[in-house]
Amino acid sequence: MPVITVTGLIGSGVIEIGPKISERLGIDHVDRTILAEAGKKIGASEQDVAERTERALGLGDRVAGFVKTVLERSALAGGGADPYFGGGLDALLVREYRDFPEESHGSGEFDDENLLKVTADVIQEIAAAGNVVIAGRGSNIILREMPNTLHVGLISSMDERVLRIVEREQLAEEEAVRYVQENDRARIAYFKRFFDVDPQEARYYHQVLNTDMLTIDQATEIIVATAQTLN
Repeated sequence: MPVITVTGLIGSGVIEIGPKISERLGIDHVDRTILAEAGKKIGASEQDVAERTERALGLGDRVAGFVKTVLERSALAGGGADPYFGGGLDALLVREYRDFPEESHGSGEFDDENLLKVTADVIQEIAAAGNVVIAGRGSNIILREMPNTLHVGLISSMDERVLRIVEREQLAEEEAVRYVQENDRARIAYFKRFFDVDPQEARYYHQVLNTDMLTIDQATEIIVATAQTLN
């Protein structure tokens, strides 16, 4: 089964479609929630680790192992780590685009170049294990040369995305409009800053699906059918 990356505008269906693909294909799904869970497990006590070795490792445990391996061999290892991944790596992997700092709060091993390298290493470690859907985080750019990988982009109109955010985040419509606009601007800035690309360009995807014209379930079935042809 190929590695599948799904990215797109906030409210376009990434959060809903990623888990559905995972369920349909019987493969893992990694998004920023899973990465946050993994980050918290990196600092687990020896007793916690011992307890986990006595049962099947969950996805969060396995991703934590990937992240820990990357950090141990990177310049970000050592002192000064934050509660997640250290040195601002949590911003690249965990935060929403709208919550991402506009500039690095450090230098040397904590500059943009090294943060991006470690982020790419984490995503590549996860992808190397195979059988996974990876949501966002620039994974379609990081893995663009990886064989047997399907990159999917989701688009949707502002009106439809605002409706989804109103429902999902329980916001008033005016708040939801600001929420979407802020995230759109921040997403473009993130991709420009770290990858020097426009995330809306179709050439970075195998498929671009419009969830105004397709339901979440229809879009899921199209992605699943395409992925199955890559076996």
